[in-house]
Amino acid sequence: MIKQIEITAVQLLESELEKAIHEGYTHFVLINDTIEIYQPMLEAVEIKPCTIVPDYTVEQQYANDCTYFGKAEITFNDWIENINHFPNVIFHIETTQTILNHFDINNIFDLALISLIQDDVSTDSHVVFNFHSEFITSNAIWHNIKKLTLLNTTKFNLNKLAYIHNHPVPFKQNEVLAPDQMRFTDKCLKHTHFMIPHWFYKMTHNHFIKKHQNMSYIYKKDEAKVKDHIVFLGFDYGFRGNSRYLFNHFAKHFSKLPIYFITNDVNGPNFIKTDDPKAKLLIESARVVILESYIPDNLKPNGTIIQLWHGTPIKKLFLDSPEPTQNLNIYNYRARKYNKWLQQDYFVSDCASIIDHFKSAFPQQHTHLLNCGYPRVRYLLDKETDKHYISFIKQELKLDSDKETLLYVPTWRSQFDENDLLPISDGLLNKYNVIFKGHIEDQSNYIPDNAIIAPSHIEVQDLLLVSDIVLTDYSSIIFDALTIDKIVCQYTPNHEHYVSERGVYDDVMHALSTVRYSDAKALLNDLISHQMKELNHTEFINKDNHAFETISHIIQKCIKSKQ
Repeated sequence: MIKQIEITAVQLLESELEKAIHEGYTHFVLINDTIEIYQPMLEAVEIKPCTIVPDYTVEQQYANDCTYFGKAEITFNDWIENINHFPNVIFHIETTQTILNHFDINNIFDLALISLIQDDVSTDSHVVFNFHSEFITSNAIWHNIKKLTLLNTTKFNLNKLAYIHNHPVPFKQNEVLAPDQMRFTDKCLKHTHFMIPHWFYKMTHNHFIKKHQNMSYIYKKDEAKVKDHIVFLGFDYGFRGNSRYLFNHFAKHFSKLPIYFITNDVNGPNFIKTDDPKAKLLIESARVVILESYIPDNLKPNGTIIQLWHGTPIKKLFLDSPEPTQNLNIYNYRARKYNKWLQQDYFVSDCASIIDHFKSAFPQQHTHLLNCGYPRVRYLLDKETDKHYISFIKQELKLDSDKETLLYVPTWRSQFDENDLLPISDGLLNKYNVIFKGHIEDQSNYIPDNAIIAPSHIEVQDLLLVSDIVLTDYSSIIFDALTIDKIVCQYTPNHEHYVSERGVYDDVMHALSTVRYSDAKALLNDLISHQMKELNHTEFINKDNHAFETISHIIQKCIKSKQ
């Protein structure tokens, strides 16, 4: 457990830590008027028996450019590579007690610095802290640091931090070794032997900070640019999913309201091509912008932003997931995604039980959470008794009426491996109409032999309506299917590898445990003999769907409030 300790002087910390140990705590964070804690993020931190470095914001904005959250463990040399430096440390109590006994600790940054120099430091990608002011080390701690046995590259970086904090550098030039990769400002420090004038260093550093912020999706909405129209961006401009069904509802019931959908999928007066010169202006001047994923970097809406999202997650999202490839290799990955989320005003969830995961995966402190259900699920609930429509879709797919229908919808993976897919056997084809629907983001050319390949013009929701059994792996579509009482199966071979790469929500996986298979033969046998277990209830199903009503009310309120 992590205790939040507010103290006025570090000298009082030892007695506070003794109390914390007796209360069962293993870690602590220090708070005061200039250090704010994002509670859902702190509660989501995975406790490890060492110092933990989580992420942070500065004045509510993500202003970092660190890549070390792609690593499970870091050193001080990893930590110092950030464009700014704050005491973003969750302290291990036992380690801290040892530090207090051996070092002259005068403030929080002193304690953070010595903690970071220790051998065992883990990362946690949740954004736990918000800092309202800068922090510097005390002069006294550098006398302690001089006596430590350290790598020469570590000594260079410690000289760098001492210089930034306006202290004399602790190590001589012949003791330090500059890292292979350096910022321009670090090269200046190296070439001048840390003698560059502070005014010049600050001016140069501020130039790069401003450049970095311009690339971090930080902006302030301008109400003066907003006009009374609504724009849908869909899921990466696709006319599908939640956006499609909400748009169709609005087009039918709010015909007098100017509504546009930015997409290349459909033609018509309300549909604007993505490369149309007026698309950007329409988006940035819209009273309401409706998203289903992340907004592109070049767009900065000024109106109300409603995030529909695209499913109840099984796989971990953003800050809950390690995402090593993205964090290590995509410049400003975390900053852009985090700051985009800060601009959003409303977030739609399909059920109450998943909301805590959304709170730990994304910054929701300025966002209104709407637990109203998804428009795409509302469409299923409205259509599941429409026998004429379901019959029409079956005819479109040319389904054999003497067979039940199995819909196989595997989700997208960063690396395609055919071994992760269930082989479509002759026995399965004899028993079922097998419809295969690959993920729209999947770049592979995999097509299973003899299966019915779902045509692109038939939405996956319509495929659910005509199916008797739905088979997937980590796709949220399994909850859509369960909402309209379909039999479901979850096929997850190589599960441990997937967990290590992406991560899953254990409680969500547990809710599906009775319908989960890891062995292809066992799954095929149960499908062919129709011995699958039925999942009648889970907390992640919500049949009380009022998506159209709730979102319509929000939009009407936005329009009326500005008239």
